[in-house]
Amino acid sequence: MTSTTSAPNTTAERLRAEHGPALTLGKDCDLPDDLVIEIDHGAHLTIGDRVSIRRGSTIQVHRGATVAIGHDVAIGEHTFISAMAGIRIGDGAALSNMVDLHDHNHRPRTAANVPTGQLVPWASGFEAAPIVIEPGAILSNKVTVTAGVRIGANALVGANAVVSHSIAPDTVAAGVPAAARRAFDGASVPRVDRRTLTVGFFGTSIMEHLEAYNGQMTTQANLPDIGSKVTVEGWHQRGWVHRLALALRAGHAHVGFEVRNLGEGGATSRDIASLVEADRATEGIDYDLAFLGCGINDVWRRFQGRMSEAVDLDEYTRHIDAMLTRLSGYTRTIIVVSETPFGPVEDPGTVTEMNLELAHYNEAARAAAAAHGALFLDVWTPFTAAARHLAPADGQDLGGLWSDGVHLTELGDTVLLQQAEKLLAEHRIVNKLLDYPLMERDAALAAYGPLFARHRPAAASV
Repeated sequence: MTSTTSAPNTTAERLRAEHGPALTLGKDCDLPDDLVIEIDHGAHLTIGDRVSIRRGSTIQVHRGATVAIGHDVAIGEHTFISAMAGIRIGDGAALSNMVDLHDHNHRPRTAANVPTGQLVPWASGFEAAPIVIEPGAILSNKVTVTAGVRIGANALVGANAVVSHSIAPDTVAAGVPAAARRAFDGASVPRVDRRTLTVGFFGTSIMEHLEAYNGQMTTQANLPDIGSKVTVEGWHQRGWVHRLALALRAGHAHVGFEVRNLGEGGATSRDIASLVEADRATEGIDYDLAFLGCGINDVWRRFQGRMSEAVDLDEYTRHIDAMLTRLSGYTRTIIVVSETPFGPVEDPGTVTEMNLELAHYNEAARAAAAAHGALFLDVWTPFTAAARHLAPADGQDLGGLWSDGVHLTELGDTVLLQQAEKLLAEHRIVNKLLDYPLMERDAALAAYGPLFARHRPAAASV
């Protein structure tokens, strides 16, 4: 084996001569004579300082792609690294012998992908997504990492594991597919390009949940005296959406969450459909996760005699179908939330009639969710069960779920929060969203290029 600081005609000099500006090679690297590096047109390979690569290894950087290996990285024997979108290995990471990193795979040979039926392996094209290995991560021997995966800082992946989903920092993972076995108190390392998920909420006041605000009311060391007066300084959004956002941030502290609560008090499905359309037109935001709930005001307006605002079931169905069609175009996962039932907002007979009608709207929402491949969160059933058990009995009031028969108390919000958290956990939604989505090869290059831009000389950028 040779070093980049040794005599002339070293491996480093050979590679620089072969690849020219397509290769950025740091100092004091230890590279084997048989290292194979293939860099296609428009691609770039960056190798940092003091990188050690052992014999029998191959690095392929396909057209337009980027591979960036940080400083002080160790790569074992017979390791294979192949990129069509981009692969990044952080400072101080270690790959043991026979590790395989492929950020791409063949697309299935569907009729659409192979319209001519051509029988060659590449006829269906490729799909790709980045692989990011954060600083200090260690991959044991014979580990395979598939496209779209991010392995967190300090993570330790056991031998023979297949990493097909992202792994959190400071985690020991093993198995096929690799799963977290335990977490540990990780060493401090630089963590750049923090993964951020964008979460949107579209619905009524049940999601919006405004509360009056004064800073002194929430500062434990400076609470106002009992009987004193304070001035309302503004309204804050609270309720189950706010608490779910806090739970997401607490449970996935290594992830950033951009939460947009677009709930609107008094909104019918007609109003929310306009809100969804306007949000896309003005903000153009792609959502990783979106919650959609509506219907309670559609029904309530008719019973209030506000007929021009009421929305019948057919119109409601058209609106929710249109919203799901629109959201599906730029949202990775959609959760349709059923409406909670009416409480004592009218006389018991009228409330029963209102809930019978609202149940039909929830069933229409369930059907629309299934038709669009969205998840359906049924909060009606657990809410009615809780209300039944908490109903006053023998003169004992156990606390209700509604503040006014429509809007919810903290207890009612907690019922919704628990159901939302349960659905997220059962479907491993957040964990799956931490994977980078697979895309057709050229689309992946365009979408993920910014992740790798700083690892490419300006002239090599695509």
